[in-house]
Amino acid sequence: MAKQIAIALGGGGTKGYAHIGVLKTLEAAGYEIIAVSGTSAGSLVGSLYAAGYTPDEIFEILQSANPKHIFDRRATDRPSILGLQGVEKVLRKALDKRTFVELQRPFGAVALDILSNRTIFLRSGPVVEAALASSAIPGVFPPIKLKDWLLVDGGTTDNVPVRLARMLAPRGTPVIAVALGLMPPEVSCFTEIAPPFRLRLLQRLIARLRYTQAFNTCVRAAEISIGSHTLLRLHVDQPEVLVVPAVEDVDLLSTPQDTKPIVAAGAEAMEKQLPALQDAFSWKKRWRIRSKELELNHVIVDE
Repeated sequence: MAKQIAIALGGGGTKGYAHIGVLKTLEAAGYEIIAVSGTSAGSLVGSLYAAGYTPDEIFEILQSANPKHIFDRRATDRPSILGLQGVEKVLRKALDKRTFVELQRPFGAVALDILSNRTIFLRSGPVVEAALASSAIPGVFPPIKLKDWLLVDGGTTDNVPVRLARMLAPRGTPVIAVALGLMPPEVSCFTEIAPPFRLRLLQRLIARLRYTQAFNTCVRAAEISIGSHTLLRLHVDQPEVLVVPAVEDVDLLSTPQDTKPIVAAGAEAMEKQLPALQDAFSWKKRWRIRSKELELNHVIVDE
């Protein structure tokens, strides 16, 4: 009988392809993933995996997105720099109107309600809307209206949702946390601060403008803030295994022609942690005291 585990897939834009490599390695090693939580890119991959798609099928689904239109905006979108229309088309084709109860594995996505200041653990309702809300990077993508909330990327408060993964799995189930980089790469001067996506020649000229540079600074500061918060959350939540793929050089919103190296980075990082995962099944570690219950300002959507 396969050993059962839960997995928390972190946010990171295009770096999320590494999650596919992690899942493939776990399956090849004979582990059964019985619960999945995800934030941002982790919610996109996690929702597809929870729906029953294999890692290879998830790769093909994500690759089917038209890179020229993946970040198109809709006329009805709220103010933002880019849109998620292309991402939504891919998810709609794969998941249609599927709800959480129709998934093959327990799944939860994390988003932030910017009206009530609450972190929202989405575990019921339409899956596509939940995944889009969890991926709506503030300012970059439009917030998603769901119920009475106005939701944005959950990475701002819980970028690697270990606690949610534990809620979805039986007590004693080891949790693997996959963090797509904990801090942005260091730079030596201001001009090295890059935008979160690659720019063509005309766009590079625009990138030199004062407002564009200010935007880049805000994005970098946000990445550092999220990285610091993620480190703190991981210290408190204490996943049984932490996997950090080497994807620091992958741009957050890039559309590379070859994403297989990103997948391979995830597979390699997980392969290195397989001994630690095996050790997590020891009696003492499996039944040790779980992470403390924090007084978090959050809502669990489980109706």
